Amino acid sequence: MLVAAIASQICLIYSFVISDYSVENVYKNSHHLKPLIYKISGSWGNHEGSMLLLITVLCAYTLAFSFLSKISKQEKLIIISSQSVIIALFAAFTAFTSNPFAQVFPVPLDGLGLNPILQDIGLALHPPMLYTGYLGFSLIFSFAIAGLLCEKVDRNFVAKIQPWLFFSYGFLTLGVGLGSWWAYRELGWGGYWFWDPVENVSLMPWLIASALIHTLKLVGKKEIYKNWAVFLAILTFILCLLGIFLTRSGVLSSVHSFAIDAKRGFFVITLIFIIGGSALLIFGAKMNRLRSAPATLDRSGKLILLNNYFLLIALFIVLLGTTYPIFLRGLFNEFISIGANYYNQIFKIMIVPFLVLIAFSTKSARPTPKNIAHLGFLFIILGVTFTSYLGLTKELSLKLGESFMLGDYKIKFEKIDHLAGENFVARQGNFTLSKNDKELGELQPQLRFYPVSDQTTNEASIKHRFFGDVYLVIGNKDKNENYAVRAYYKPFIWLIWLGCVLIFAASLLKIFRKPK
Repeated sequence: MLVAAIASQICLIYSFVISDYSVENVYKNSHHLKPLIYKISGSWGNHEGSMLLLITVLCAYTLAFSFLSKISKQEKLIIISSQSVIIALFAAFTAFTSNPFAQVFPVPLDGLGLNPILQDIGLALHPPMLYTGYLGFSLIFSFAIAGLLCEKVDRNFVAKIQPWLFFSYGFLTLGVGLGSWWAYRELGWGGYWFWDPVENVSLMPWLIASALIHTLKLVGKKEIYKNWAVFLAILTFILCLLGIFLTRSGVLSSVHSFAIDAKRGFFVITLIFIIGGSALLIFGAKMNRLRSAPATLDRSGKLILLNNYFLLIALFIVLLGTTYPIFLRGLFNEFISIGANYYNQIFKIMIVPFLVLIAFSTKSARPTPKNIAHLGFLFIILGVTFTSYLGLTKELSLKLGESFMLGDYKIKFEKIDHLAGENFVARQGNFTLSKNDKELGELQPQLRFYPVSDQTTNEASIKHRFFGDVYLVIGNKDKNENYAVRAYYKPFIWLIWLGCVLIFAASLLKIFRKPK
């Protein structure tokens, strides 16, 4: 299956590279003027191609598990069988509703091109990293099914599942971080997280996976909360499937989502019911066999339990804000939008207890994977806090030769250039950046026009400095030759992505570090 999936992936990429417009997918998502790197990434930057990538990653995980995991034959058989069912269901979905090789006739002379905001290195890397994280939890799900059917959820179960869990969790963190990095650089709004519904559905599995990692510590040490650990493992993958449904069903309006017909949405929700429903039925039938013996929790155990409560509250907040508008629209035909203010106000209250929990759970000053991961999460919180409360924003109209102050920085509008790229033309503003009469460099934001797709995008120019980024965007000009300019100062924003990298590194370190 993996060989067939890789061969199909290569064929699709080749079709994009040579601009084979007889393939409908290529016609709708590519153009011969597009740079090569975006032709390649365009092969998975659409619904049909992303489903093929999903199958390829699923097959890769299953084959890797088959060769690398040393467990009993009975458990291995159940896990591979579970994975094969999941692969078969998604292969059926792709074949019957989302064929990436569907033909178009007569063959068009030109393609429609990829959405310009997706033509970025961040989006070339984001989907593969995110899928590597998402789909690794299919293996965690299959481990949970094997644990239930074999009635073995103990210390050995934890030892077997942990490497796959940390690998998936690390890549999910990296994928979410890459997505926020792309949004910051490409969308021109000066932000990195907009509480977009599709951003939220990538966050939900991350929250539950975090709770699962901490719960497995209790299972590994005292063999308690076994049912809870299995339930979290099942729920994590169900939330991954929910994310796939919401982005491909057409029920969400998002820069990330695909415009999909109702048949595809119905097919995906059916997959969720089959996979998730079957797992929950097995869980219900077997949960009494996994009951833990009564045990007294020590300080560490109580902190883990309290941490789980906070993570579940965070999940409920995000889930409610994401799904409530969908239910209102479906049941009462009312359209509402829950904005960032809802999330920001609530999470503002939760940040302090979260930080206290992290401080109490970090015992040693040595660089253990746990401490590195906690430090990474602390960096993310600090980056969010600094940019939220100390950041600066200015929107103004400028003529050539004029300047303005952004905090301690002076930004002067020097000149305008007109440029031509491979598949766009651009108006580029040239600004000098200085502080205390010392010139620090240039900022060169662009307003790009893509003729093929008839779209205009803002390309921000960012000056990275240790204490923060100076971020500049240029827009259209009015009849008086005034150019619309937006400027942002983002103090210590780099801490957010450093934190994601540290969590990723800690996850890999946890896998390869020899236990004492």
